[in-house]
Amino acid sequence: MYLPQKENKSRIFVKDCITCALFELMKKNEFDDITITDIITKAGVSRMGFYRNFTSKENVVEKFIFAKFVETVEEIKAKRQLNFHIKNIMITTLENFQKFSSYIKLFLDKNLDSLLYKCYHKAYYSLYQGEKESPIHKYSNEMFIGELFNLEMCWVRTGMKESPEQLARIYYNILKLRSKDKK
Repeated sequence: MYLPQKENKSRIFVKDCITCALFELMKKNEFDDITITDIITKAGVSRMGFYRNFTSKENVVEKFIFAKFVETVEEIKAKRQLNFHIKNIMITTLENFQKFSSYIKLFLDKNLDSLLYKCYHKAYYSLYQGEKESPIHKYSNEMFIGELFNLEMCWVRTGMKESPEQLARIYYNILKLRSKDKK
């Protein structure tokens, strides 16, 4: 599994400034209209500081999403030792998603669905690289990524009226219904 290397505090600070600057700019501008110059000016960092940490503005979003995936996976791993059930894994996933959903809403408002999906896909496979990849695992992983992405995006688009527990229960019941259909 890939985990980011430990970084020094100043590098983390620069990355956070750049990320926050991009997200602030996105509130007023279309994503495609935002330049690297706009980002570094807003962030108060040098162009070299930007490129030392990111390859593009899309990469800023990718790394943000990836960091959230890592946080979620680490929390699930910590809880898994307590005989963690699939429904509880989904609750933890949705609780963590809820924490940064305002950013997801911003991405959706800017029609960045495909970039978001690409980030989900890349993050998921980065975290599980090196694991056995039989055809059933590959298709299963692809289905899960698509389901999780669409479930969370639908939840955001509909105003997140359900709690993480309620939505996890809905998802779990769907899984149970599917397994009954196969019998």
